[in-house]
Amino acid sequence: MRNNLHRSFGYSFLMSFLLLFSCKGQSDPKCLIVLKEKLAPHVNEQNKIGEVINLKNDVNCFEWDSLIIIMPMYLNDKAVKEMGIELSSDINYKWEAESSAIFLFVKDKKEVHLMLQKATVNKDVFDSAKSIKSYSFLQLLNNYGNGSYYVTIPKEKAVFETYAMIYHDSNGEEIFNHKYGLGVKVKK
Repeated sequence: MRNNLHRSFGYSFLMSFLLLFSCKGQSDPKCLIVLKEKLAPHVNEQNKIGEVINLKNDVNCFEWDSLIIIMPMYLNDKAVKEMGIELSSDINYKWEAESSAIFLFVKDKKEVHLMLQKATVNKDVFDSAKSIKSYSFLQLLNNYGNGSYYVTIPKEKAVFETYAMIYHDSNGEEIFNHKYGLGVKVKK
């Protein structure tokens, strides 16, 4: 009986230990789950020009000091070296859509959490939708960064505002359609 008790206790302890460490890093904190849902494209919802997205206050369930937004296809060893950070995630996003953005939440030059933000839906959904509420964080590469493939934003400046993206048609005329997504810039 005593051996069975020791074996049972040892088995329970071992399983608890394995469960604790096998799940490490596999789930996002609650504030990132909420953020991911908020920033995902939503079909037949209206975009709001001037909407404020306050990551500085909303992402508060872990410590971070800066946010790096990078195009997925460029998140590689060369970029990591150039940015001077350490990645803890070993995920390959190089085949992700060009409109997607990777959010790297960083603390002391080390990745704390990584989040993929998709800015579009597939063509069939797009064609059938009356509107698509979506955010293009990659616009930050040009309107906040240096036109490179990533931008680093200090936490205290991680408050964003949406705006209508302007395109040019074949005649050079400016056009925009805020029903299908908005750009994002750092709020002044």
